Amino acid sequence: MALLDLLSESIGPEQIKMISQRIGATPEQTENAIGLAIPTLVGALTNKATDEKACEQMHQHFSANEPKPLDSLLGCNSAYGLLQALGGNAGNLLGGLLGGRQQKVENGIGQASGLSATQVGGLLSMLAPLILGAASQHTRSKGLDLGGLMGMLKGEKSKMQQQAGGGLLAGLLDQDGDGDFDFKDMLSLGLRFFRRK
Repeated sequence: MALLDLLSESIGPEQIKMISQRIGATPEQTENAIGLAIPTLVGALTNKATDEKACEQMHQHFSANEPKPLDSLLGCNSAYGLLQALGGNAGNLLGGLLGGRQQKVENGIGQASGLSATQVGGLLSMLAPLILGAASQHTRSKGLDLGGLMGMLKGEKSKMQQQAGGGLLAGLLDQDGDGDFDFKDMLSLGLRFFRRK
């Protein structure tokens, strides 16, 4: 089961309502933002597929820590150390995944969903541990070694590249490009995320 499949199964109406209350948004706005944020964060994670050191750190973390149920990870900072190891700056939970693109991501998702950048930042902070939790669950359930983890991320990246016709996701998946941060191009991918259920 792909990471997006695992994640779509863990986010239902109850989780959306809880998140919307925490960030001060309507459930509709929150669902739209999640539909954009999840593929963005998964795309950023798959960008680590060719970074053997980052993948080794992930694999060690996954092997040493029993994954928690995904629905218990919403709003949890348990993945903070791993995100730091992936390249985040001190005190920046999302830096490990998004790096210098975090502000553009927050602004882009905000414009497309009607949320403020601050609300989007809170949403991403809740979703980031969920992304890593899904990767951990998949790695352990399949018994993947380091090579298997790297292969899984590359496969996920390839599938997302096929689905993304352009926009932010294509930019995030292109490590050498600066990305075209147009979230309108990602709306169809976000809708497909929720249609997986």
